Amino acid sequence: MEEEELEILKSIRDAILRIEERLEKIENSIQKTNGMKEISDPFELLELPDNLRVTAMAMLRIGEGTAEDVSKITGRSRPIESHYLSSLVRLGFLKKKRVGRKVIYYR
Repeated sequence: MEEEELEILKSIRDAILRIEERLEKIENSIQKTNGMKEISDPFELLELPDNLRVTAMAMLRIGEGTAEDVSKITGRSRPIESHYLSSLVRLGFLKKKRVGRKVIYYR
Protein backbone atom coordinates (compact mmCIF):
# COMPACT_ATOMS: atom_id res chain seq x y z
CA MET A 1 0.00 0.00 0.00
CA GLU A 2 1.23 3.45 -0.78
CA GLU A 3 1.91 5.88 2.00
CA GLU A 4 -0.83 8.23 0.77
CA GLU A 5 -3.44 5.46 0.91
CA LEU A 6 -2.31 4.53 4.38
CA GLU A 7 -2.77 8.12 5.57
CA ILE A 8 -6.28 8.19 4.10
CA LEU A 9 -7.17 4.98 5.91
CA LYS A 10 -5.81 6.37 9.18
CA SER A 11 -7.88 9.53 8.84
CA ILE A 12 -10.99 7.44 8.14
CA ARG A 13 -10.28 5.31 11.22
CA ASP A 14 -9.85 8.44 13.35
CA ALA A 15 -13.14 9.85 12.06
CA ILE A 16 -14.95 6.61 12.88
CA LEU A 17 -13.49 6.62 16.40
CA ARG A 18 -14.71 10.19 16.94
CA ILE A 19 -18.19 9.22 15.73
CA GLU A 20 -18.25 6.21 18.06
CA GLU A 21 -17.25 8.42 21.01
CA ARG A 22 -20.03 10.90 20.18
CA LEU A 23 -22.60 8.11 19.89
CA GLU A 24 -21.51 6.72 23.24
CA LYS A 25 -21.99 10.14 24.85
CA ILE A 26 -25.47 10.41 23.33
CA GLU A 27 -26.41 6.92 24.54
CA ASN A 28 -25.18 7.73 28.06
CA SER A 29 -27.16 10.96 28.04
CA ILE A 30 -30.32 9.13 27.02
CA GLN A 31 -29.83 6.47 29.71
CA LYS A 32 -29.31 9.11 32.41
CA THR A 33 -32.62 10.79 31.57
CA ASN A 34 -34.51 7.49 31.47
CA GLY A 35 -34.77 7.66 27.70
CA MET A 36 -36.22 11.18 27.55
CA LYS A 37 -34.31 14.37 26.95
CA GLU A 38 -35.61 17.58 28.42
CA ILE A 39 -36.97 19.76 25.66
CA SER A 40 -36.96 22.72 28.04
CA ASP A 41 -33.19 22.48 28.58
CA PRO A 42 -31.70 25.39 26.60
CA PHE A 43 -28.48 23.50 25.91
CA GLU A 44 -30.37 20.54 24.48
CA LEU A 45 -32.36 22.91 22.27
CA LEU A 46 -29.21 24.63 21.03
CA GLU A 47 -27.88 21.30 19.78
CA LEU A 48 -30.91 20.86 17.52
CA PRO A 49 -30.99 22.11 13.93
CA ASP A 50 -33.10 25.25 13.44
CA ASN A 51 -36.04 23.44 11.85
CA LEU A 52 -36.35 21.03 14.79
CA ARG A 53 -35.75 23.79 17.33
CA VAL A 54 -38.76 25.76 16.01
CA THR A 55 -40.94 22.66 16.28
CA ALA A 56 -39.62 21.91 19.78
CA MET A 57 -40.36 25.47 20.90
CA ALA A 58 -43.91 25.15 19.56
CA MET A 59 -44.33 21.94 21.56
CA LEU A 60 -43.13 23.77 24.67
CA ARG A 61 -45.93 26.27 24.13
CA ILE A 62 -48.74 23.76 23.64
CA GLY A 63 -47.45 20.85 25.74
CA GLU A 64 -49.44 18.25 23.82
CA GLY A 65 -50.88 18.27 20.33
CA THR A 66 -50.95 17.01 16.78
CA ALA A 67 -48.81 17.99 13.83
CA GLU A 68 -51.70 20.19 12.71
CA ASP A 69 -51.64 22.06 16.04
CA VAL A 70 -47.90 22.65 15.71
CA SER A 71 -48.22 23.74 12.07
CA LYS A 72 -50.65 26.49 13.13
CA ILE A 73 -47.97 27.90 15.44
CA THR A 74 -44.99 27.55 13.11
CA GLY A 75 -46.73 28.44 9.85
CA ARG A 76 -45.30 25.36 8.15
CA SER A 77 -47.32 22.57 6.54
CA ARG A 78 -48.71 19.69 8.56
CA PRO A 79 -46.67 17.00 6.73
CA ILE A 80 -43.44 18.91 7.43
CA GLU A 81 -44.33 19.26 11.10
CA SER A 82 -45.26 15.58 11.26
CA HIS A 83 -41.80 14.70 9.97
CA TYR A 84 -40.08 17.05 12.42
CA LEU A 85 -42.15 15.75 15.35
CA SER A 86 -41.27 12.17 14.43
CA SER A 87 -37.61 13.20 14.38
CA LEU A 88 -37.97 14.66 17.87
CA VAL A 89 -39.54 11.37 19.03
CA ARG A 90 -36.61 9.40 17.58
CA LEU A 91 -34.15 11.76 19.28
CA GLY A 92 -35.88 11.20 22.63
CA PHE A 93 -37.34 14.69 23.13
CA LEU A 94 -41.00 13.71 22.70
CA LYS A 95 -43.32 10.76 23.02
CA LYS A 96 -46.34 9.97 20.88
CA LYS A 97 -49.63 8.15 21.22
CA ARG A 98 -52.30 7.31 18.71
CA VAL A 99 -55.89 8.38 19.36
CA GLY A 100 -58.07 7.10 16.56
CA ARG A 101 -56.48 8.36 13.35
CA LYS A 102 -54.58 11.17 15.04
CA VAL A 103 -51.09 11.02 16.50
CA ILE A 104 -50.70 13.10 19.65
CA TYR A 105 -47.20 14.25 20.56
CA TYR A 106 -46.32 15.12 24.15
CA ARG A 107 -43.40 15.56 26.56
